[in-house]
Formats: sequence, structure tokens, C-alpha cells
Amino acid sequence: MSKFGPWVRRVVSWPLRRTAQLVLPRNPWLRVLVFALPVLLLLALFRPALEVLLRLLDFGLRVLEPLLQTTLGRVLVLLVAFTLGGLAMYGLLRGRVRDLRANAVLGRHLLAVADLVGFDPDGSRQRFRRVARHRGPVPPRYPHVVADSNLKLARLALQQGRAEEAMGWLARVVEPGLPAELQRSLAQLRIRAFRLQGELLPAALEAAVRDAVDRFPSDYVLQGELRDLLAAQGDPHQLAAQQQRVVDHAPPAEAARERQRLVTALAASGQAHLAAGRFEDCRRVARRLETVDPAGPAAGLLLGDLHRRGGDLRQAIRAYGATRSPAGLDRIAELLGAHPGAVEERELLECCPLQGTLLLVARELARRGETARAESAARKAAEVLGPTPTVCAVLAEVLQLLGQDEQARLLREQAIVRLLQFPAGGGGMVPEAGLEPARP
Repeated sequence: MSKFGPWVRRVVSWPLRRTAQLVLPRNPWLRVLVFALPVLLLLALFRPALEVLLRLLDFGLRVLEPLLQTTLGRVLVLLVAFTLGGLAMYGLLRGRVRDLRANAVLGRHLLAVADLVGFDPDGSRQRFRRVARHRGPVPPRYPHVVADSNLKLARLALQQGRAEEAMGWLARVVEPGLPAELQRSLAQLRIRAFRLQGELLPAALEAAVRDAVDRFPSDYVLQGELRDLLAAQGDPHQLAAQQQRVVDHAPPAEAARERQRLVTALAASGQAHLAAGRFEDCRRVARRLETVDPAGPAAGLLLGDLHRRGGDLRQAIRAYGATRSPAGLDRIAELLGAHPGAVEERELLECCPLQGTLLLVARELARRGETARAESAARKAAEVLGPTPTVCAVLAEVLQLLGQDEQARLLREQAIVRLLQFPAGGGGMVPEAGLEPARP
């Protein structure tokens, strides 16, 4: 295409060049004369206007001539000249000055953000305040810089617990016209300020939170605020449903923590259904727990409580044992303490194949008077288990059942000392603590 461009231009301009060669004279001076004639004709045509202009200039010079003869006149002429020049410069540079002021505000805002990232809250707060007081032109690239500064000042005030100051900065934000992200931040900060201030009625606070959640249903922070509000009201079922929505919108960094809170909330909801006698609802919550936390013990514990409430102790022990957890072992110990002999020892080991089950077997054997077998089971459990509260309690009970009250008392005392010195479950039992009962 670049090769054909000059050729096309030569073809198009050939008639003009050919006409100029035929019409214009070859002498260059004559050519100048030919071009000058139209100019002279135009000057002759506008001669009256030019004469008026020349007369005005002459009149101006005649007016200035007396002024230039005195010092005061020369000063006045200079003042007028500088004033007119300044006005002309203002008219020509007004747009650039506006852009300069707007960019300066944006630069100050970015410096404040840099101070905030650099853990300099005092310097950041000072710069944000200067931007918040700005009433001039705003940068076209970010026209909401003033509102953003007000929001950041409110956030800094809330971090220091100053709710009234935060409300003042939020009141300066004009909400219509704000982008969605700034509206979201405004809603978050208002809810936090209302909760920290504590002057809003609970019904009004709940209405404000729900309105914010309806506007931004995918916001994790607002969903968390509604969750905290429902937690304060004490309704476990609504709390569990809201916690599920929090988990659905939680960022990856918070997903594990919020999922664990969901497990706790579902367990509380299931216990509430169980206490109210709604067994089907409790079973449904248990199935939900199996989906949310398949590797955790919460679902099995809830099912065990459900079977125990229904009077099926064998199924309750099986559900507790299926969790393979210390919590399940504690529930089995509690159940057998209230209902001795509910299951046989072999079945108990099948239901809960853990080392700690030996303690429960030893207790059941001691209750039935089988001293040798009870001692053997207790000795094996003492070799592998640490001084947890459940282990100490069951071992002490076994020793009492075996008629060794003094060793049981020493066990309780020394186990308490060890639990105060070391973490629970750290280290095995020692014979000096009375864990290995003497043979009768």
C-alpha cells in the first residue's frame, strides 16, 4: 500500500500541476506578482475597516502619551497592562490550573494511602483530612477522592473506638452518585459505627443491618455483622442459617474458620431441636453436619445424643464410638456411668476401637468384681494414655472400685499437679502416680 500512495497522489495532482504550468508565467517575479494581486485587492476592499483600526490605535497612543509623561501615569499604565495580562493568562491557563489542583489532591490521597500501608496512621490521618476538606476541582480519573478520604478517616476512627468521630466523617459522604464499592464500604462502616456507638435501638439496628445485607447480599463483612447480631439474640436456628450464608461468601483466607463456626452453630441448633423434642429436625441437622464436616465428630455426637434421648443406648454408644474422638469417648464414659452394663465389654471395644476404651472396659469389669481383668485393662490403658481429665477420673474410679482408695486419692492429686504443669495429654502415666494398681 505504501508503494501505491505516492503514485496515486501524483495522478490526482497532475491536472493541477499541469494547469499551473500553463497559466502561471515562468518568471518567478511575475509569479509573485500574480499571488500578490489578490492580497492587494482584499486590502483595498477592507480599507475602511483598516483605517478605523489605525485611527483607534492612534487614539490610544494619544491617550497614553500624556500618562507616560508622569510617574503616576506610568504606574497606572503598568497596573492596567499587568492586570489585562493576568486576566489573559488566567483565561488561557485556567484549565491547566484546575488539572494541576485536581492531580495534587489525588497525589495527596495516594500518599495518605501509602502512609496507611506503611503503618503510619497519624501521617495518613493528616493527609486524609486535607483531602476531605478539599472543595475545588476533583481529578477526572477518580472523582470520588473526597468521599473515599472521608470513608478512610471513619475507618481509622473506628479502629481506635471513636464511634462519634466516625459518624461525623460518614455524615460528610454524599451517597448518591457513589460507585458500588464505596457504597458497600459506607454501609459496612455505618453498621460498625452503630454497633460501637450503642445508641441505636435493637430493632432499628437489625433493620439497618438487614437493609445493608439486602443491598449487598454477597458481602462477607455485612453477612458477618448480621450473624453477630443474631448470635446476640440467642436463636440457634437462625444463627446456623445465617452462618451458612457467611460461609458461602467467605474469602479463602477465612473459609476454614467460618466453616468451623458453622459446625459449632449446627451442633447448637441440633441440640436445641433435641431439647425441644423435634427429633426429625435434629436428624436433618446431623445429616447436614455430615456434609459440612465429614471427618469431624460433631455429626456422630449429635446422632449419639439423639439415640440416647430415644432410649437406644446401644446405638448411642455405636454413634459415639464411630467418631473415634476423645469427645466421643467422654460421651461413652458419661453414658456408662449413668447406665452401667449397657453393653458388653467386647461390644464396647468393637464400637469404639480406641486405647481409651480400655479404661471404660476396666471400669465395667471392676463394677462386676472381675479384679484381675480390671487391673490388666487399667494397666494397659495407663501405659499409652496421658493425664487427661477423663483418663484421671476413670482411673481413679477404677482404683476405688478395686478397693484402693489411697492410690485413687494420690492419683487425683498428682494428676491435678501434672495438668497444671504440662499440657493435657502430654506424656504417659508413671507408676509413682498410682496408675498401676497393686495386686491384692
